[in-house]
Amino acid sequence: MNVALILAGGNGKRFDANIPKQFVNLKKKPIIVHTLQKFVDCKSIDQIFVVCLANYVDEMKRIINQYSISKVNDIIVGGKTRHESIINGINYLINKGLPEATKIVIHNANMPLVTISNINDCIRKCVDNTVVTTAAQCSGFFYQISSDDSSLLIGPNRDCLLHAKVPEAMYLKVANKIYNDDAFNEVKYESYTAGMLGIIKGLNVELSICDSTNMKITTKEDYKLVETYLENESNNE
Repeated sequence: MNVALILAGGNGKRFDANIPKQFVNLKKKPIIVHTLQKFVDCKSIDQIFVVCLANYVDEMKRIINQYSISKVNDIIVGGKTRHESIINGINYLINKGLPEATKIVIHNANMPLVTISNINDCIRKCVDNTVVTTAAQCSGFFYQISSDDSSLLIGPNRDCLLHAKVPEAMYLKVANKIYNDDAFNEVKYESYTAGMLGIIKGLNVELSICDSTNMKITTKEDYKLVETYLENESNNE
């Protein structure tokens, strides 16, 4: 069985809206609806679980009903951080009795431009003791600041850089091994991807390359870009 864990537990403070950004309308639908629809349309996904802010669970239920989002099995209360929300989601699935060999696909609610081919690629590459992580190739050139912040240096070779993205996929038993490891409870690991944590634990980490358009909506500028891409997507451009 293949299960999607959609993370919708962020407050979105940097977006500067009166509601969490995943509930902000984009082309007349909440951002999270666009994201969920990709996983609904992906035939490889059997069930969807949404990890949500505690005070938005009822709103999430209303949205699922209003837009007739199928495959959503349940809504899970998230934690204070993305890392905690994933732990809550993984533990919920374990307590629900899902088999250890269930494939878990983790994705952010505020990344609606994920493609079905990317989701399928993550599932296909997901094998025992492996974390499949998504990344985009970098373009352009880079500077970096010296360690004492006093001078500008030439940055690393872009051919050696990848932009970390989601979705990520792994068996439930691998997710449990990673996210219930007390060594990763430190603040510095809160923003690490599963792939990064897998590297630290010495697991096999496979790569799924996505387009750079697979953007995370963090700011109003990101919102405008994603809106344009969705327009093109709906026009098959």
